[in-house]
Amino acid sequence: MKRFLKNVQAFGKDQRGNFAIVFVLLSVPLLLAASLSIDVARMFSVHNKLAFAVDAAALATTQDLTLGTISEDDAEETVRKYLDANLDQRNILASEVTVDDIHIDKVNRSVSIEAHAMMPMTFAGIVGYDKHRVAAETKAQFSNTEVEVVMALDLTGSMDSNISGWGSPTKLSALKSSAKLAVKTLFEDVSEADRIRVGLVPYSEAVNAAPVIDSIETTGVTVCQRYRWNGSCRKWKTVYPDCVAERTGSQKYTDAFATSAAKITSSEYNCPSAEIVPMTTDESKLKNEINDFRADGCTAGHIAIAWSYYMLSSKWAAAWPAGSDPEPFGEAGVSKYAIIMTDGEFNTFETGGYSCSSYYGAKQSETYAENLCSAMKTSGIKIYSIAFAAGSSAETLMRNCASASAGKKLYYNATDEDDLEAAFLEIARDIKGLRLVN
Repeated sequence: MKRFLKNVQAFGKDQRGNFAIVFVLLSVPLLLAASLSIDVARMFSVHNKLAFAVDAAALATTQDLTLGTISEDDAEETVRKYLDANLDQRNILASEVTVDDIHIDKVNRSVSIEAHAMMPMTFAGIVGYDKHRVAAETKAQFSNTEVEVVMALDLTGSMDSNISGWGSPTKLSALKSSAKLAVKTLFEDVSEADRIRVGLVPYSEAVNAAPVIDSIETTGVTVCQRYRWNGSCRKWKTVYPDCVAERTGSQKYTDAFATSAAKITSSEYNCPSAEIVPMTTDESKLKNEINDFRADGCTAGHIAIAWSYYMLSSKWAAAWPAGSDPEPFGEAGVSKYAIIMTDGEFNTFETGGYSCSSYYGAKQSETYAENLCSAMKTSGIKIYSIAFAAGSSAETLMRNCASASAGKKLYYNATDEDDLEAAFLEIARDIKGLRLVN
């Protein structure tokens, strides 16, 4: 008996094999949890694809309404057409998709869509939960205005650097693809040639105003013509280069036309090879110009802001080629927009003698820029601004320059290529009136 009791006691103390028992007991709930996680992942996938299709249908329909290619009576049929096309392309994992509601608000000029998909469950079906309802809804607004857009784009030397270290894309390559995407979005399915016009103001330490330089009054630059045999100065001559610096005098913060009383300052600094492109409906020309961008020089973004102002002002109509002349401020049905982008601090102010100056040049350039931005907004220009991996000083300036809409600054802080593309795309959609409300 003593031996028996001793064996029973030893058996009770023996823990060998416990893991196998615990594993068997827990394997069933662990397996169920893992299986259910697969269904949950599928739910998220279905929701993302459905949301994409609903957003795309709303945006495409508002675009058609904006451009007049369909009537409001055709909007519901158009929504269903775009939904079907996007759902077919994205394969909603064999889900049953139902459009619950399509609402056209003629007063607020918006399109609302609600839809849901009944997603077949895989593992949850074991416990009787065969289908799960995944819903998506969106609302997009459309407009009926004539649009004028000018993009001031940074082509300074720092744009040649890699975004996040060696091997990553350069800032310039990211800008090219993002700016071209914005142009494509603005002109997509445009049926009226003069409805949307876009201009470019590329800049570094100056702006190349060659397309209009012969139509405006500039200060000129005095240069020495030298003797070949000894290099001494033979005579001084005033020349009028294509490159321009900031305007001085009482009209420096205004959109006054460049006359003898309000001349534009000629630049002696390095001129960017990329010229300004007056507002045009030629999408291919804009994209080709963007493709040819080269990065070099310091940053005088205030000059580009000034030329964005001039390009959108009817006071300068005489300088621009036919078809590029802007409508007057306040004209019914006309909207004017400036997109200002930089990758760093404004640091050059030629008339003050500062090139790449981190303090004095920056101080004067930023003051000039903020005064111009204020004048533009007062005139009725809506300013979007983008700081691209730019640093705190540039971020503050861009935030201050941006317009506000519904209590929100139209300012974007892009830290990488995806951010920059998303910023340009959102701005282009907002300008075009294809804005997702929720």
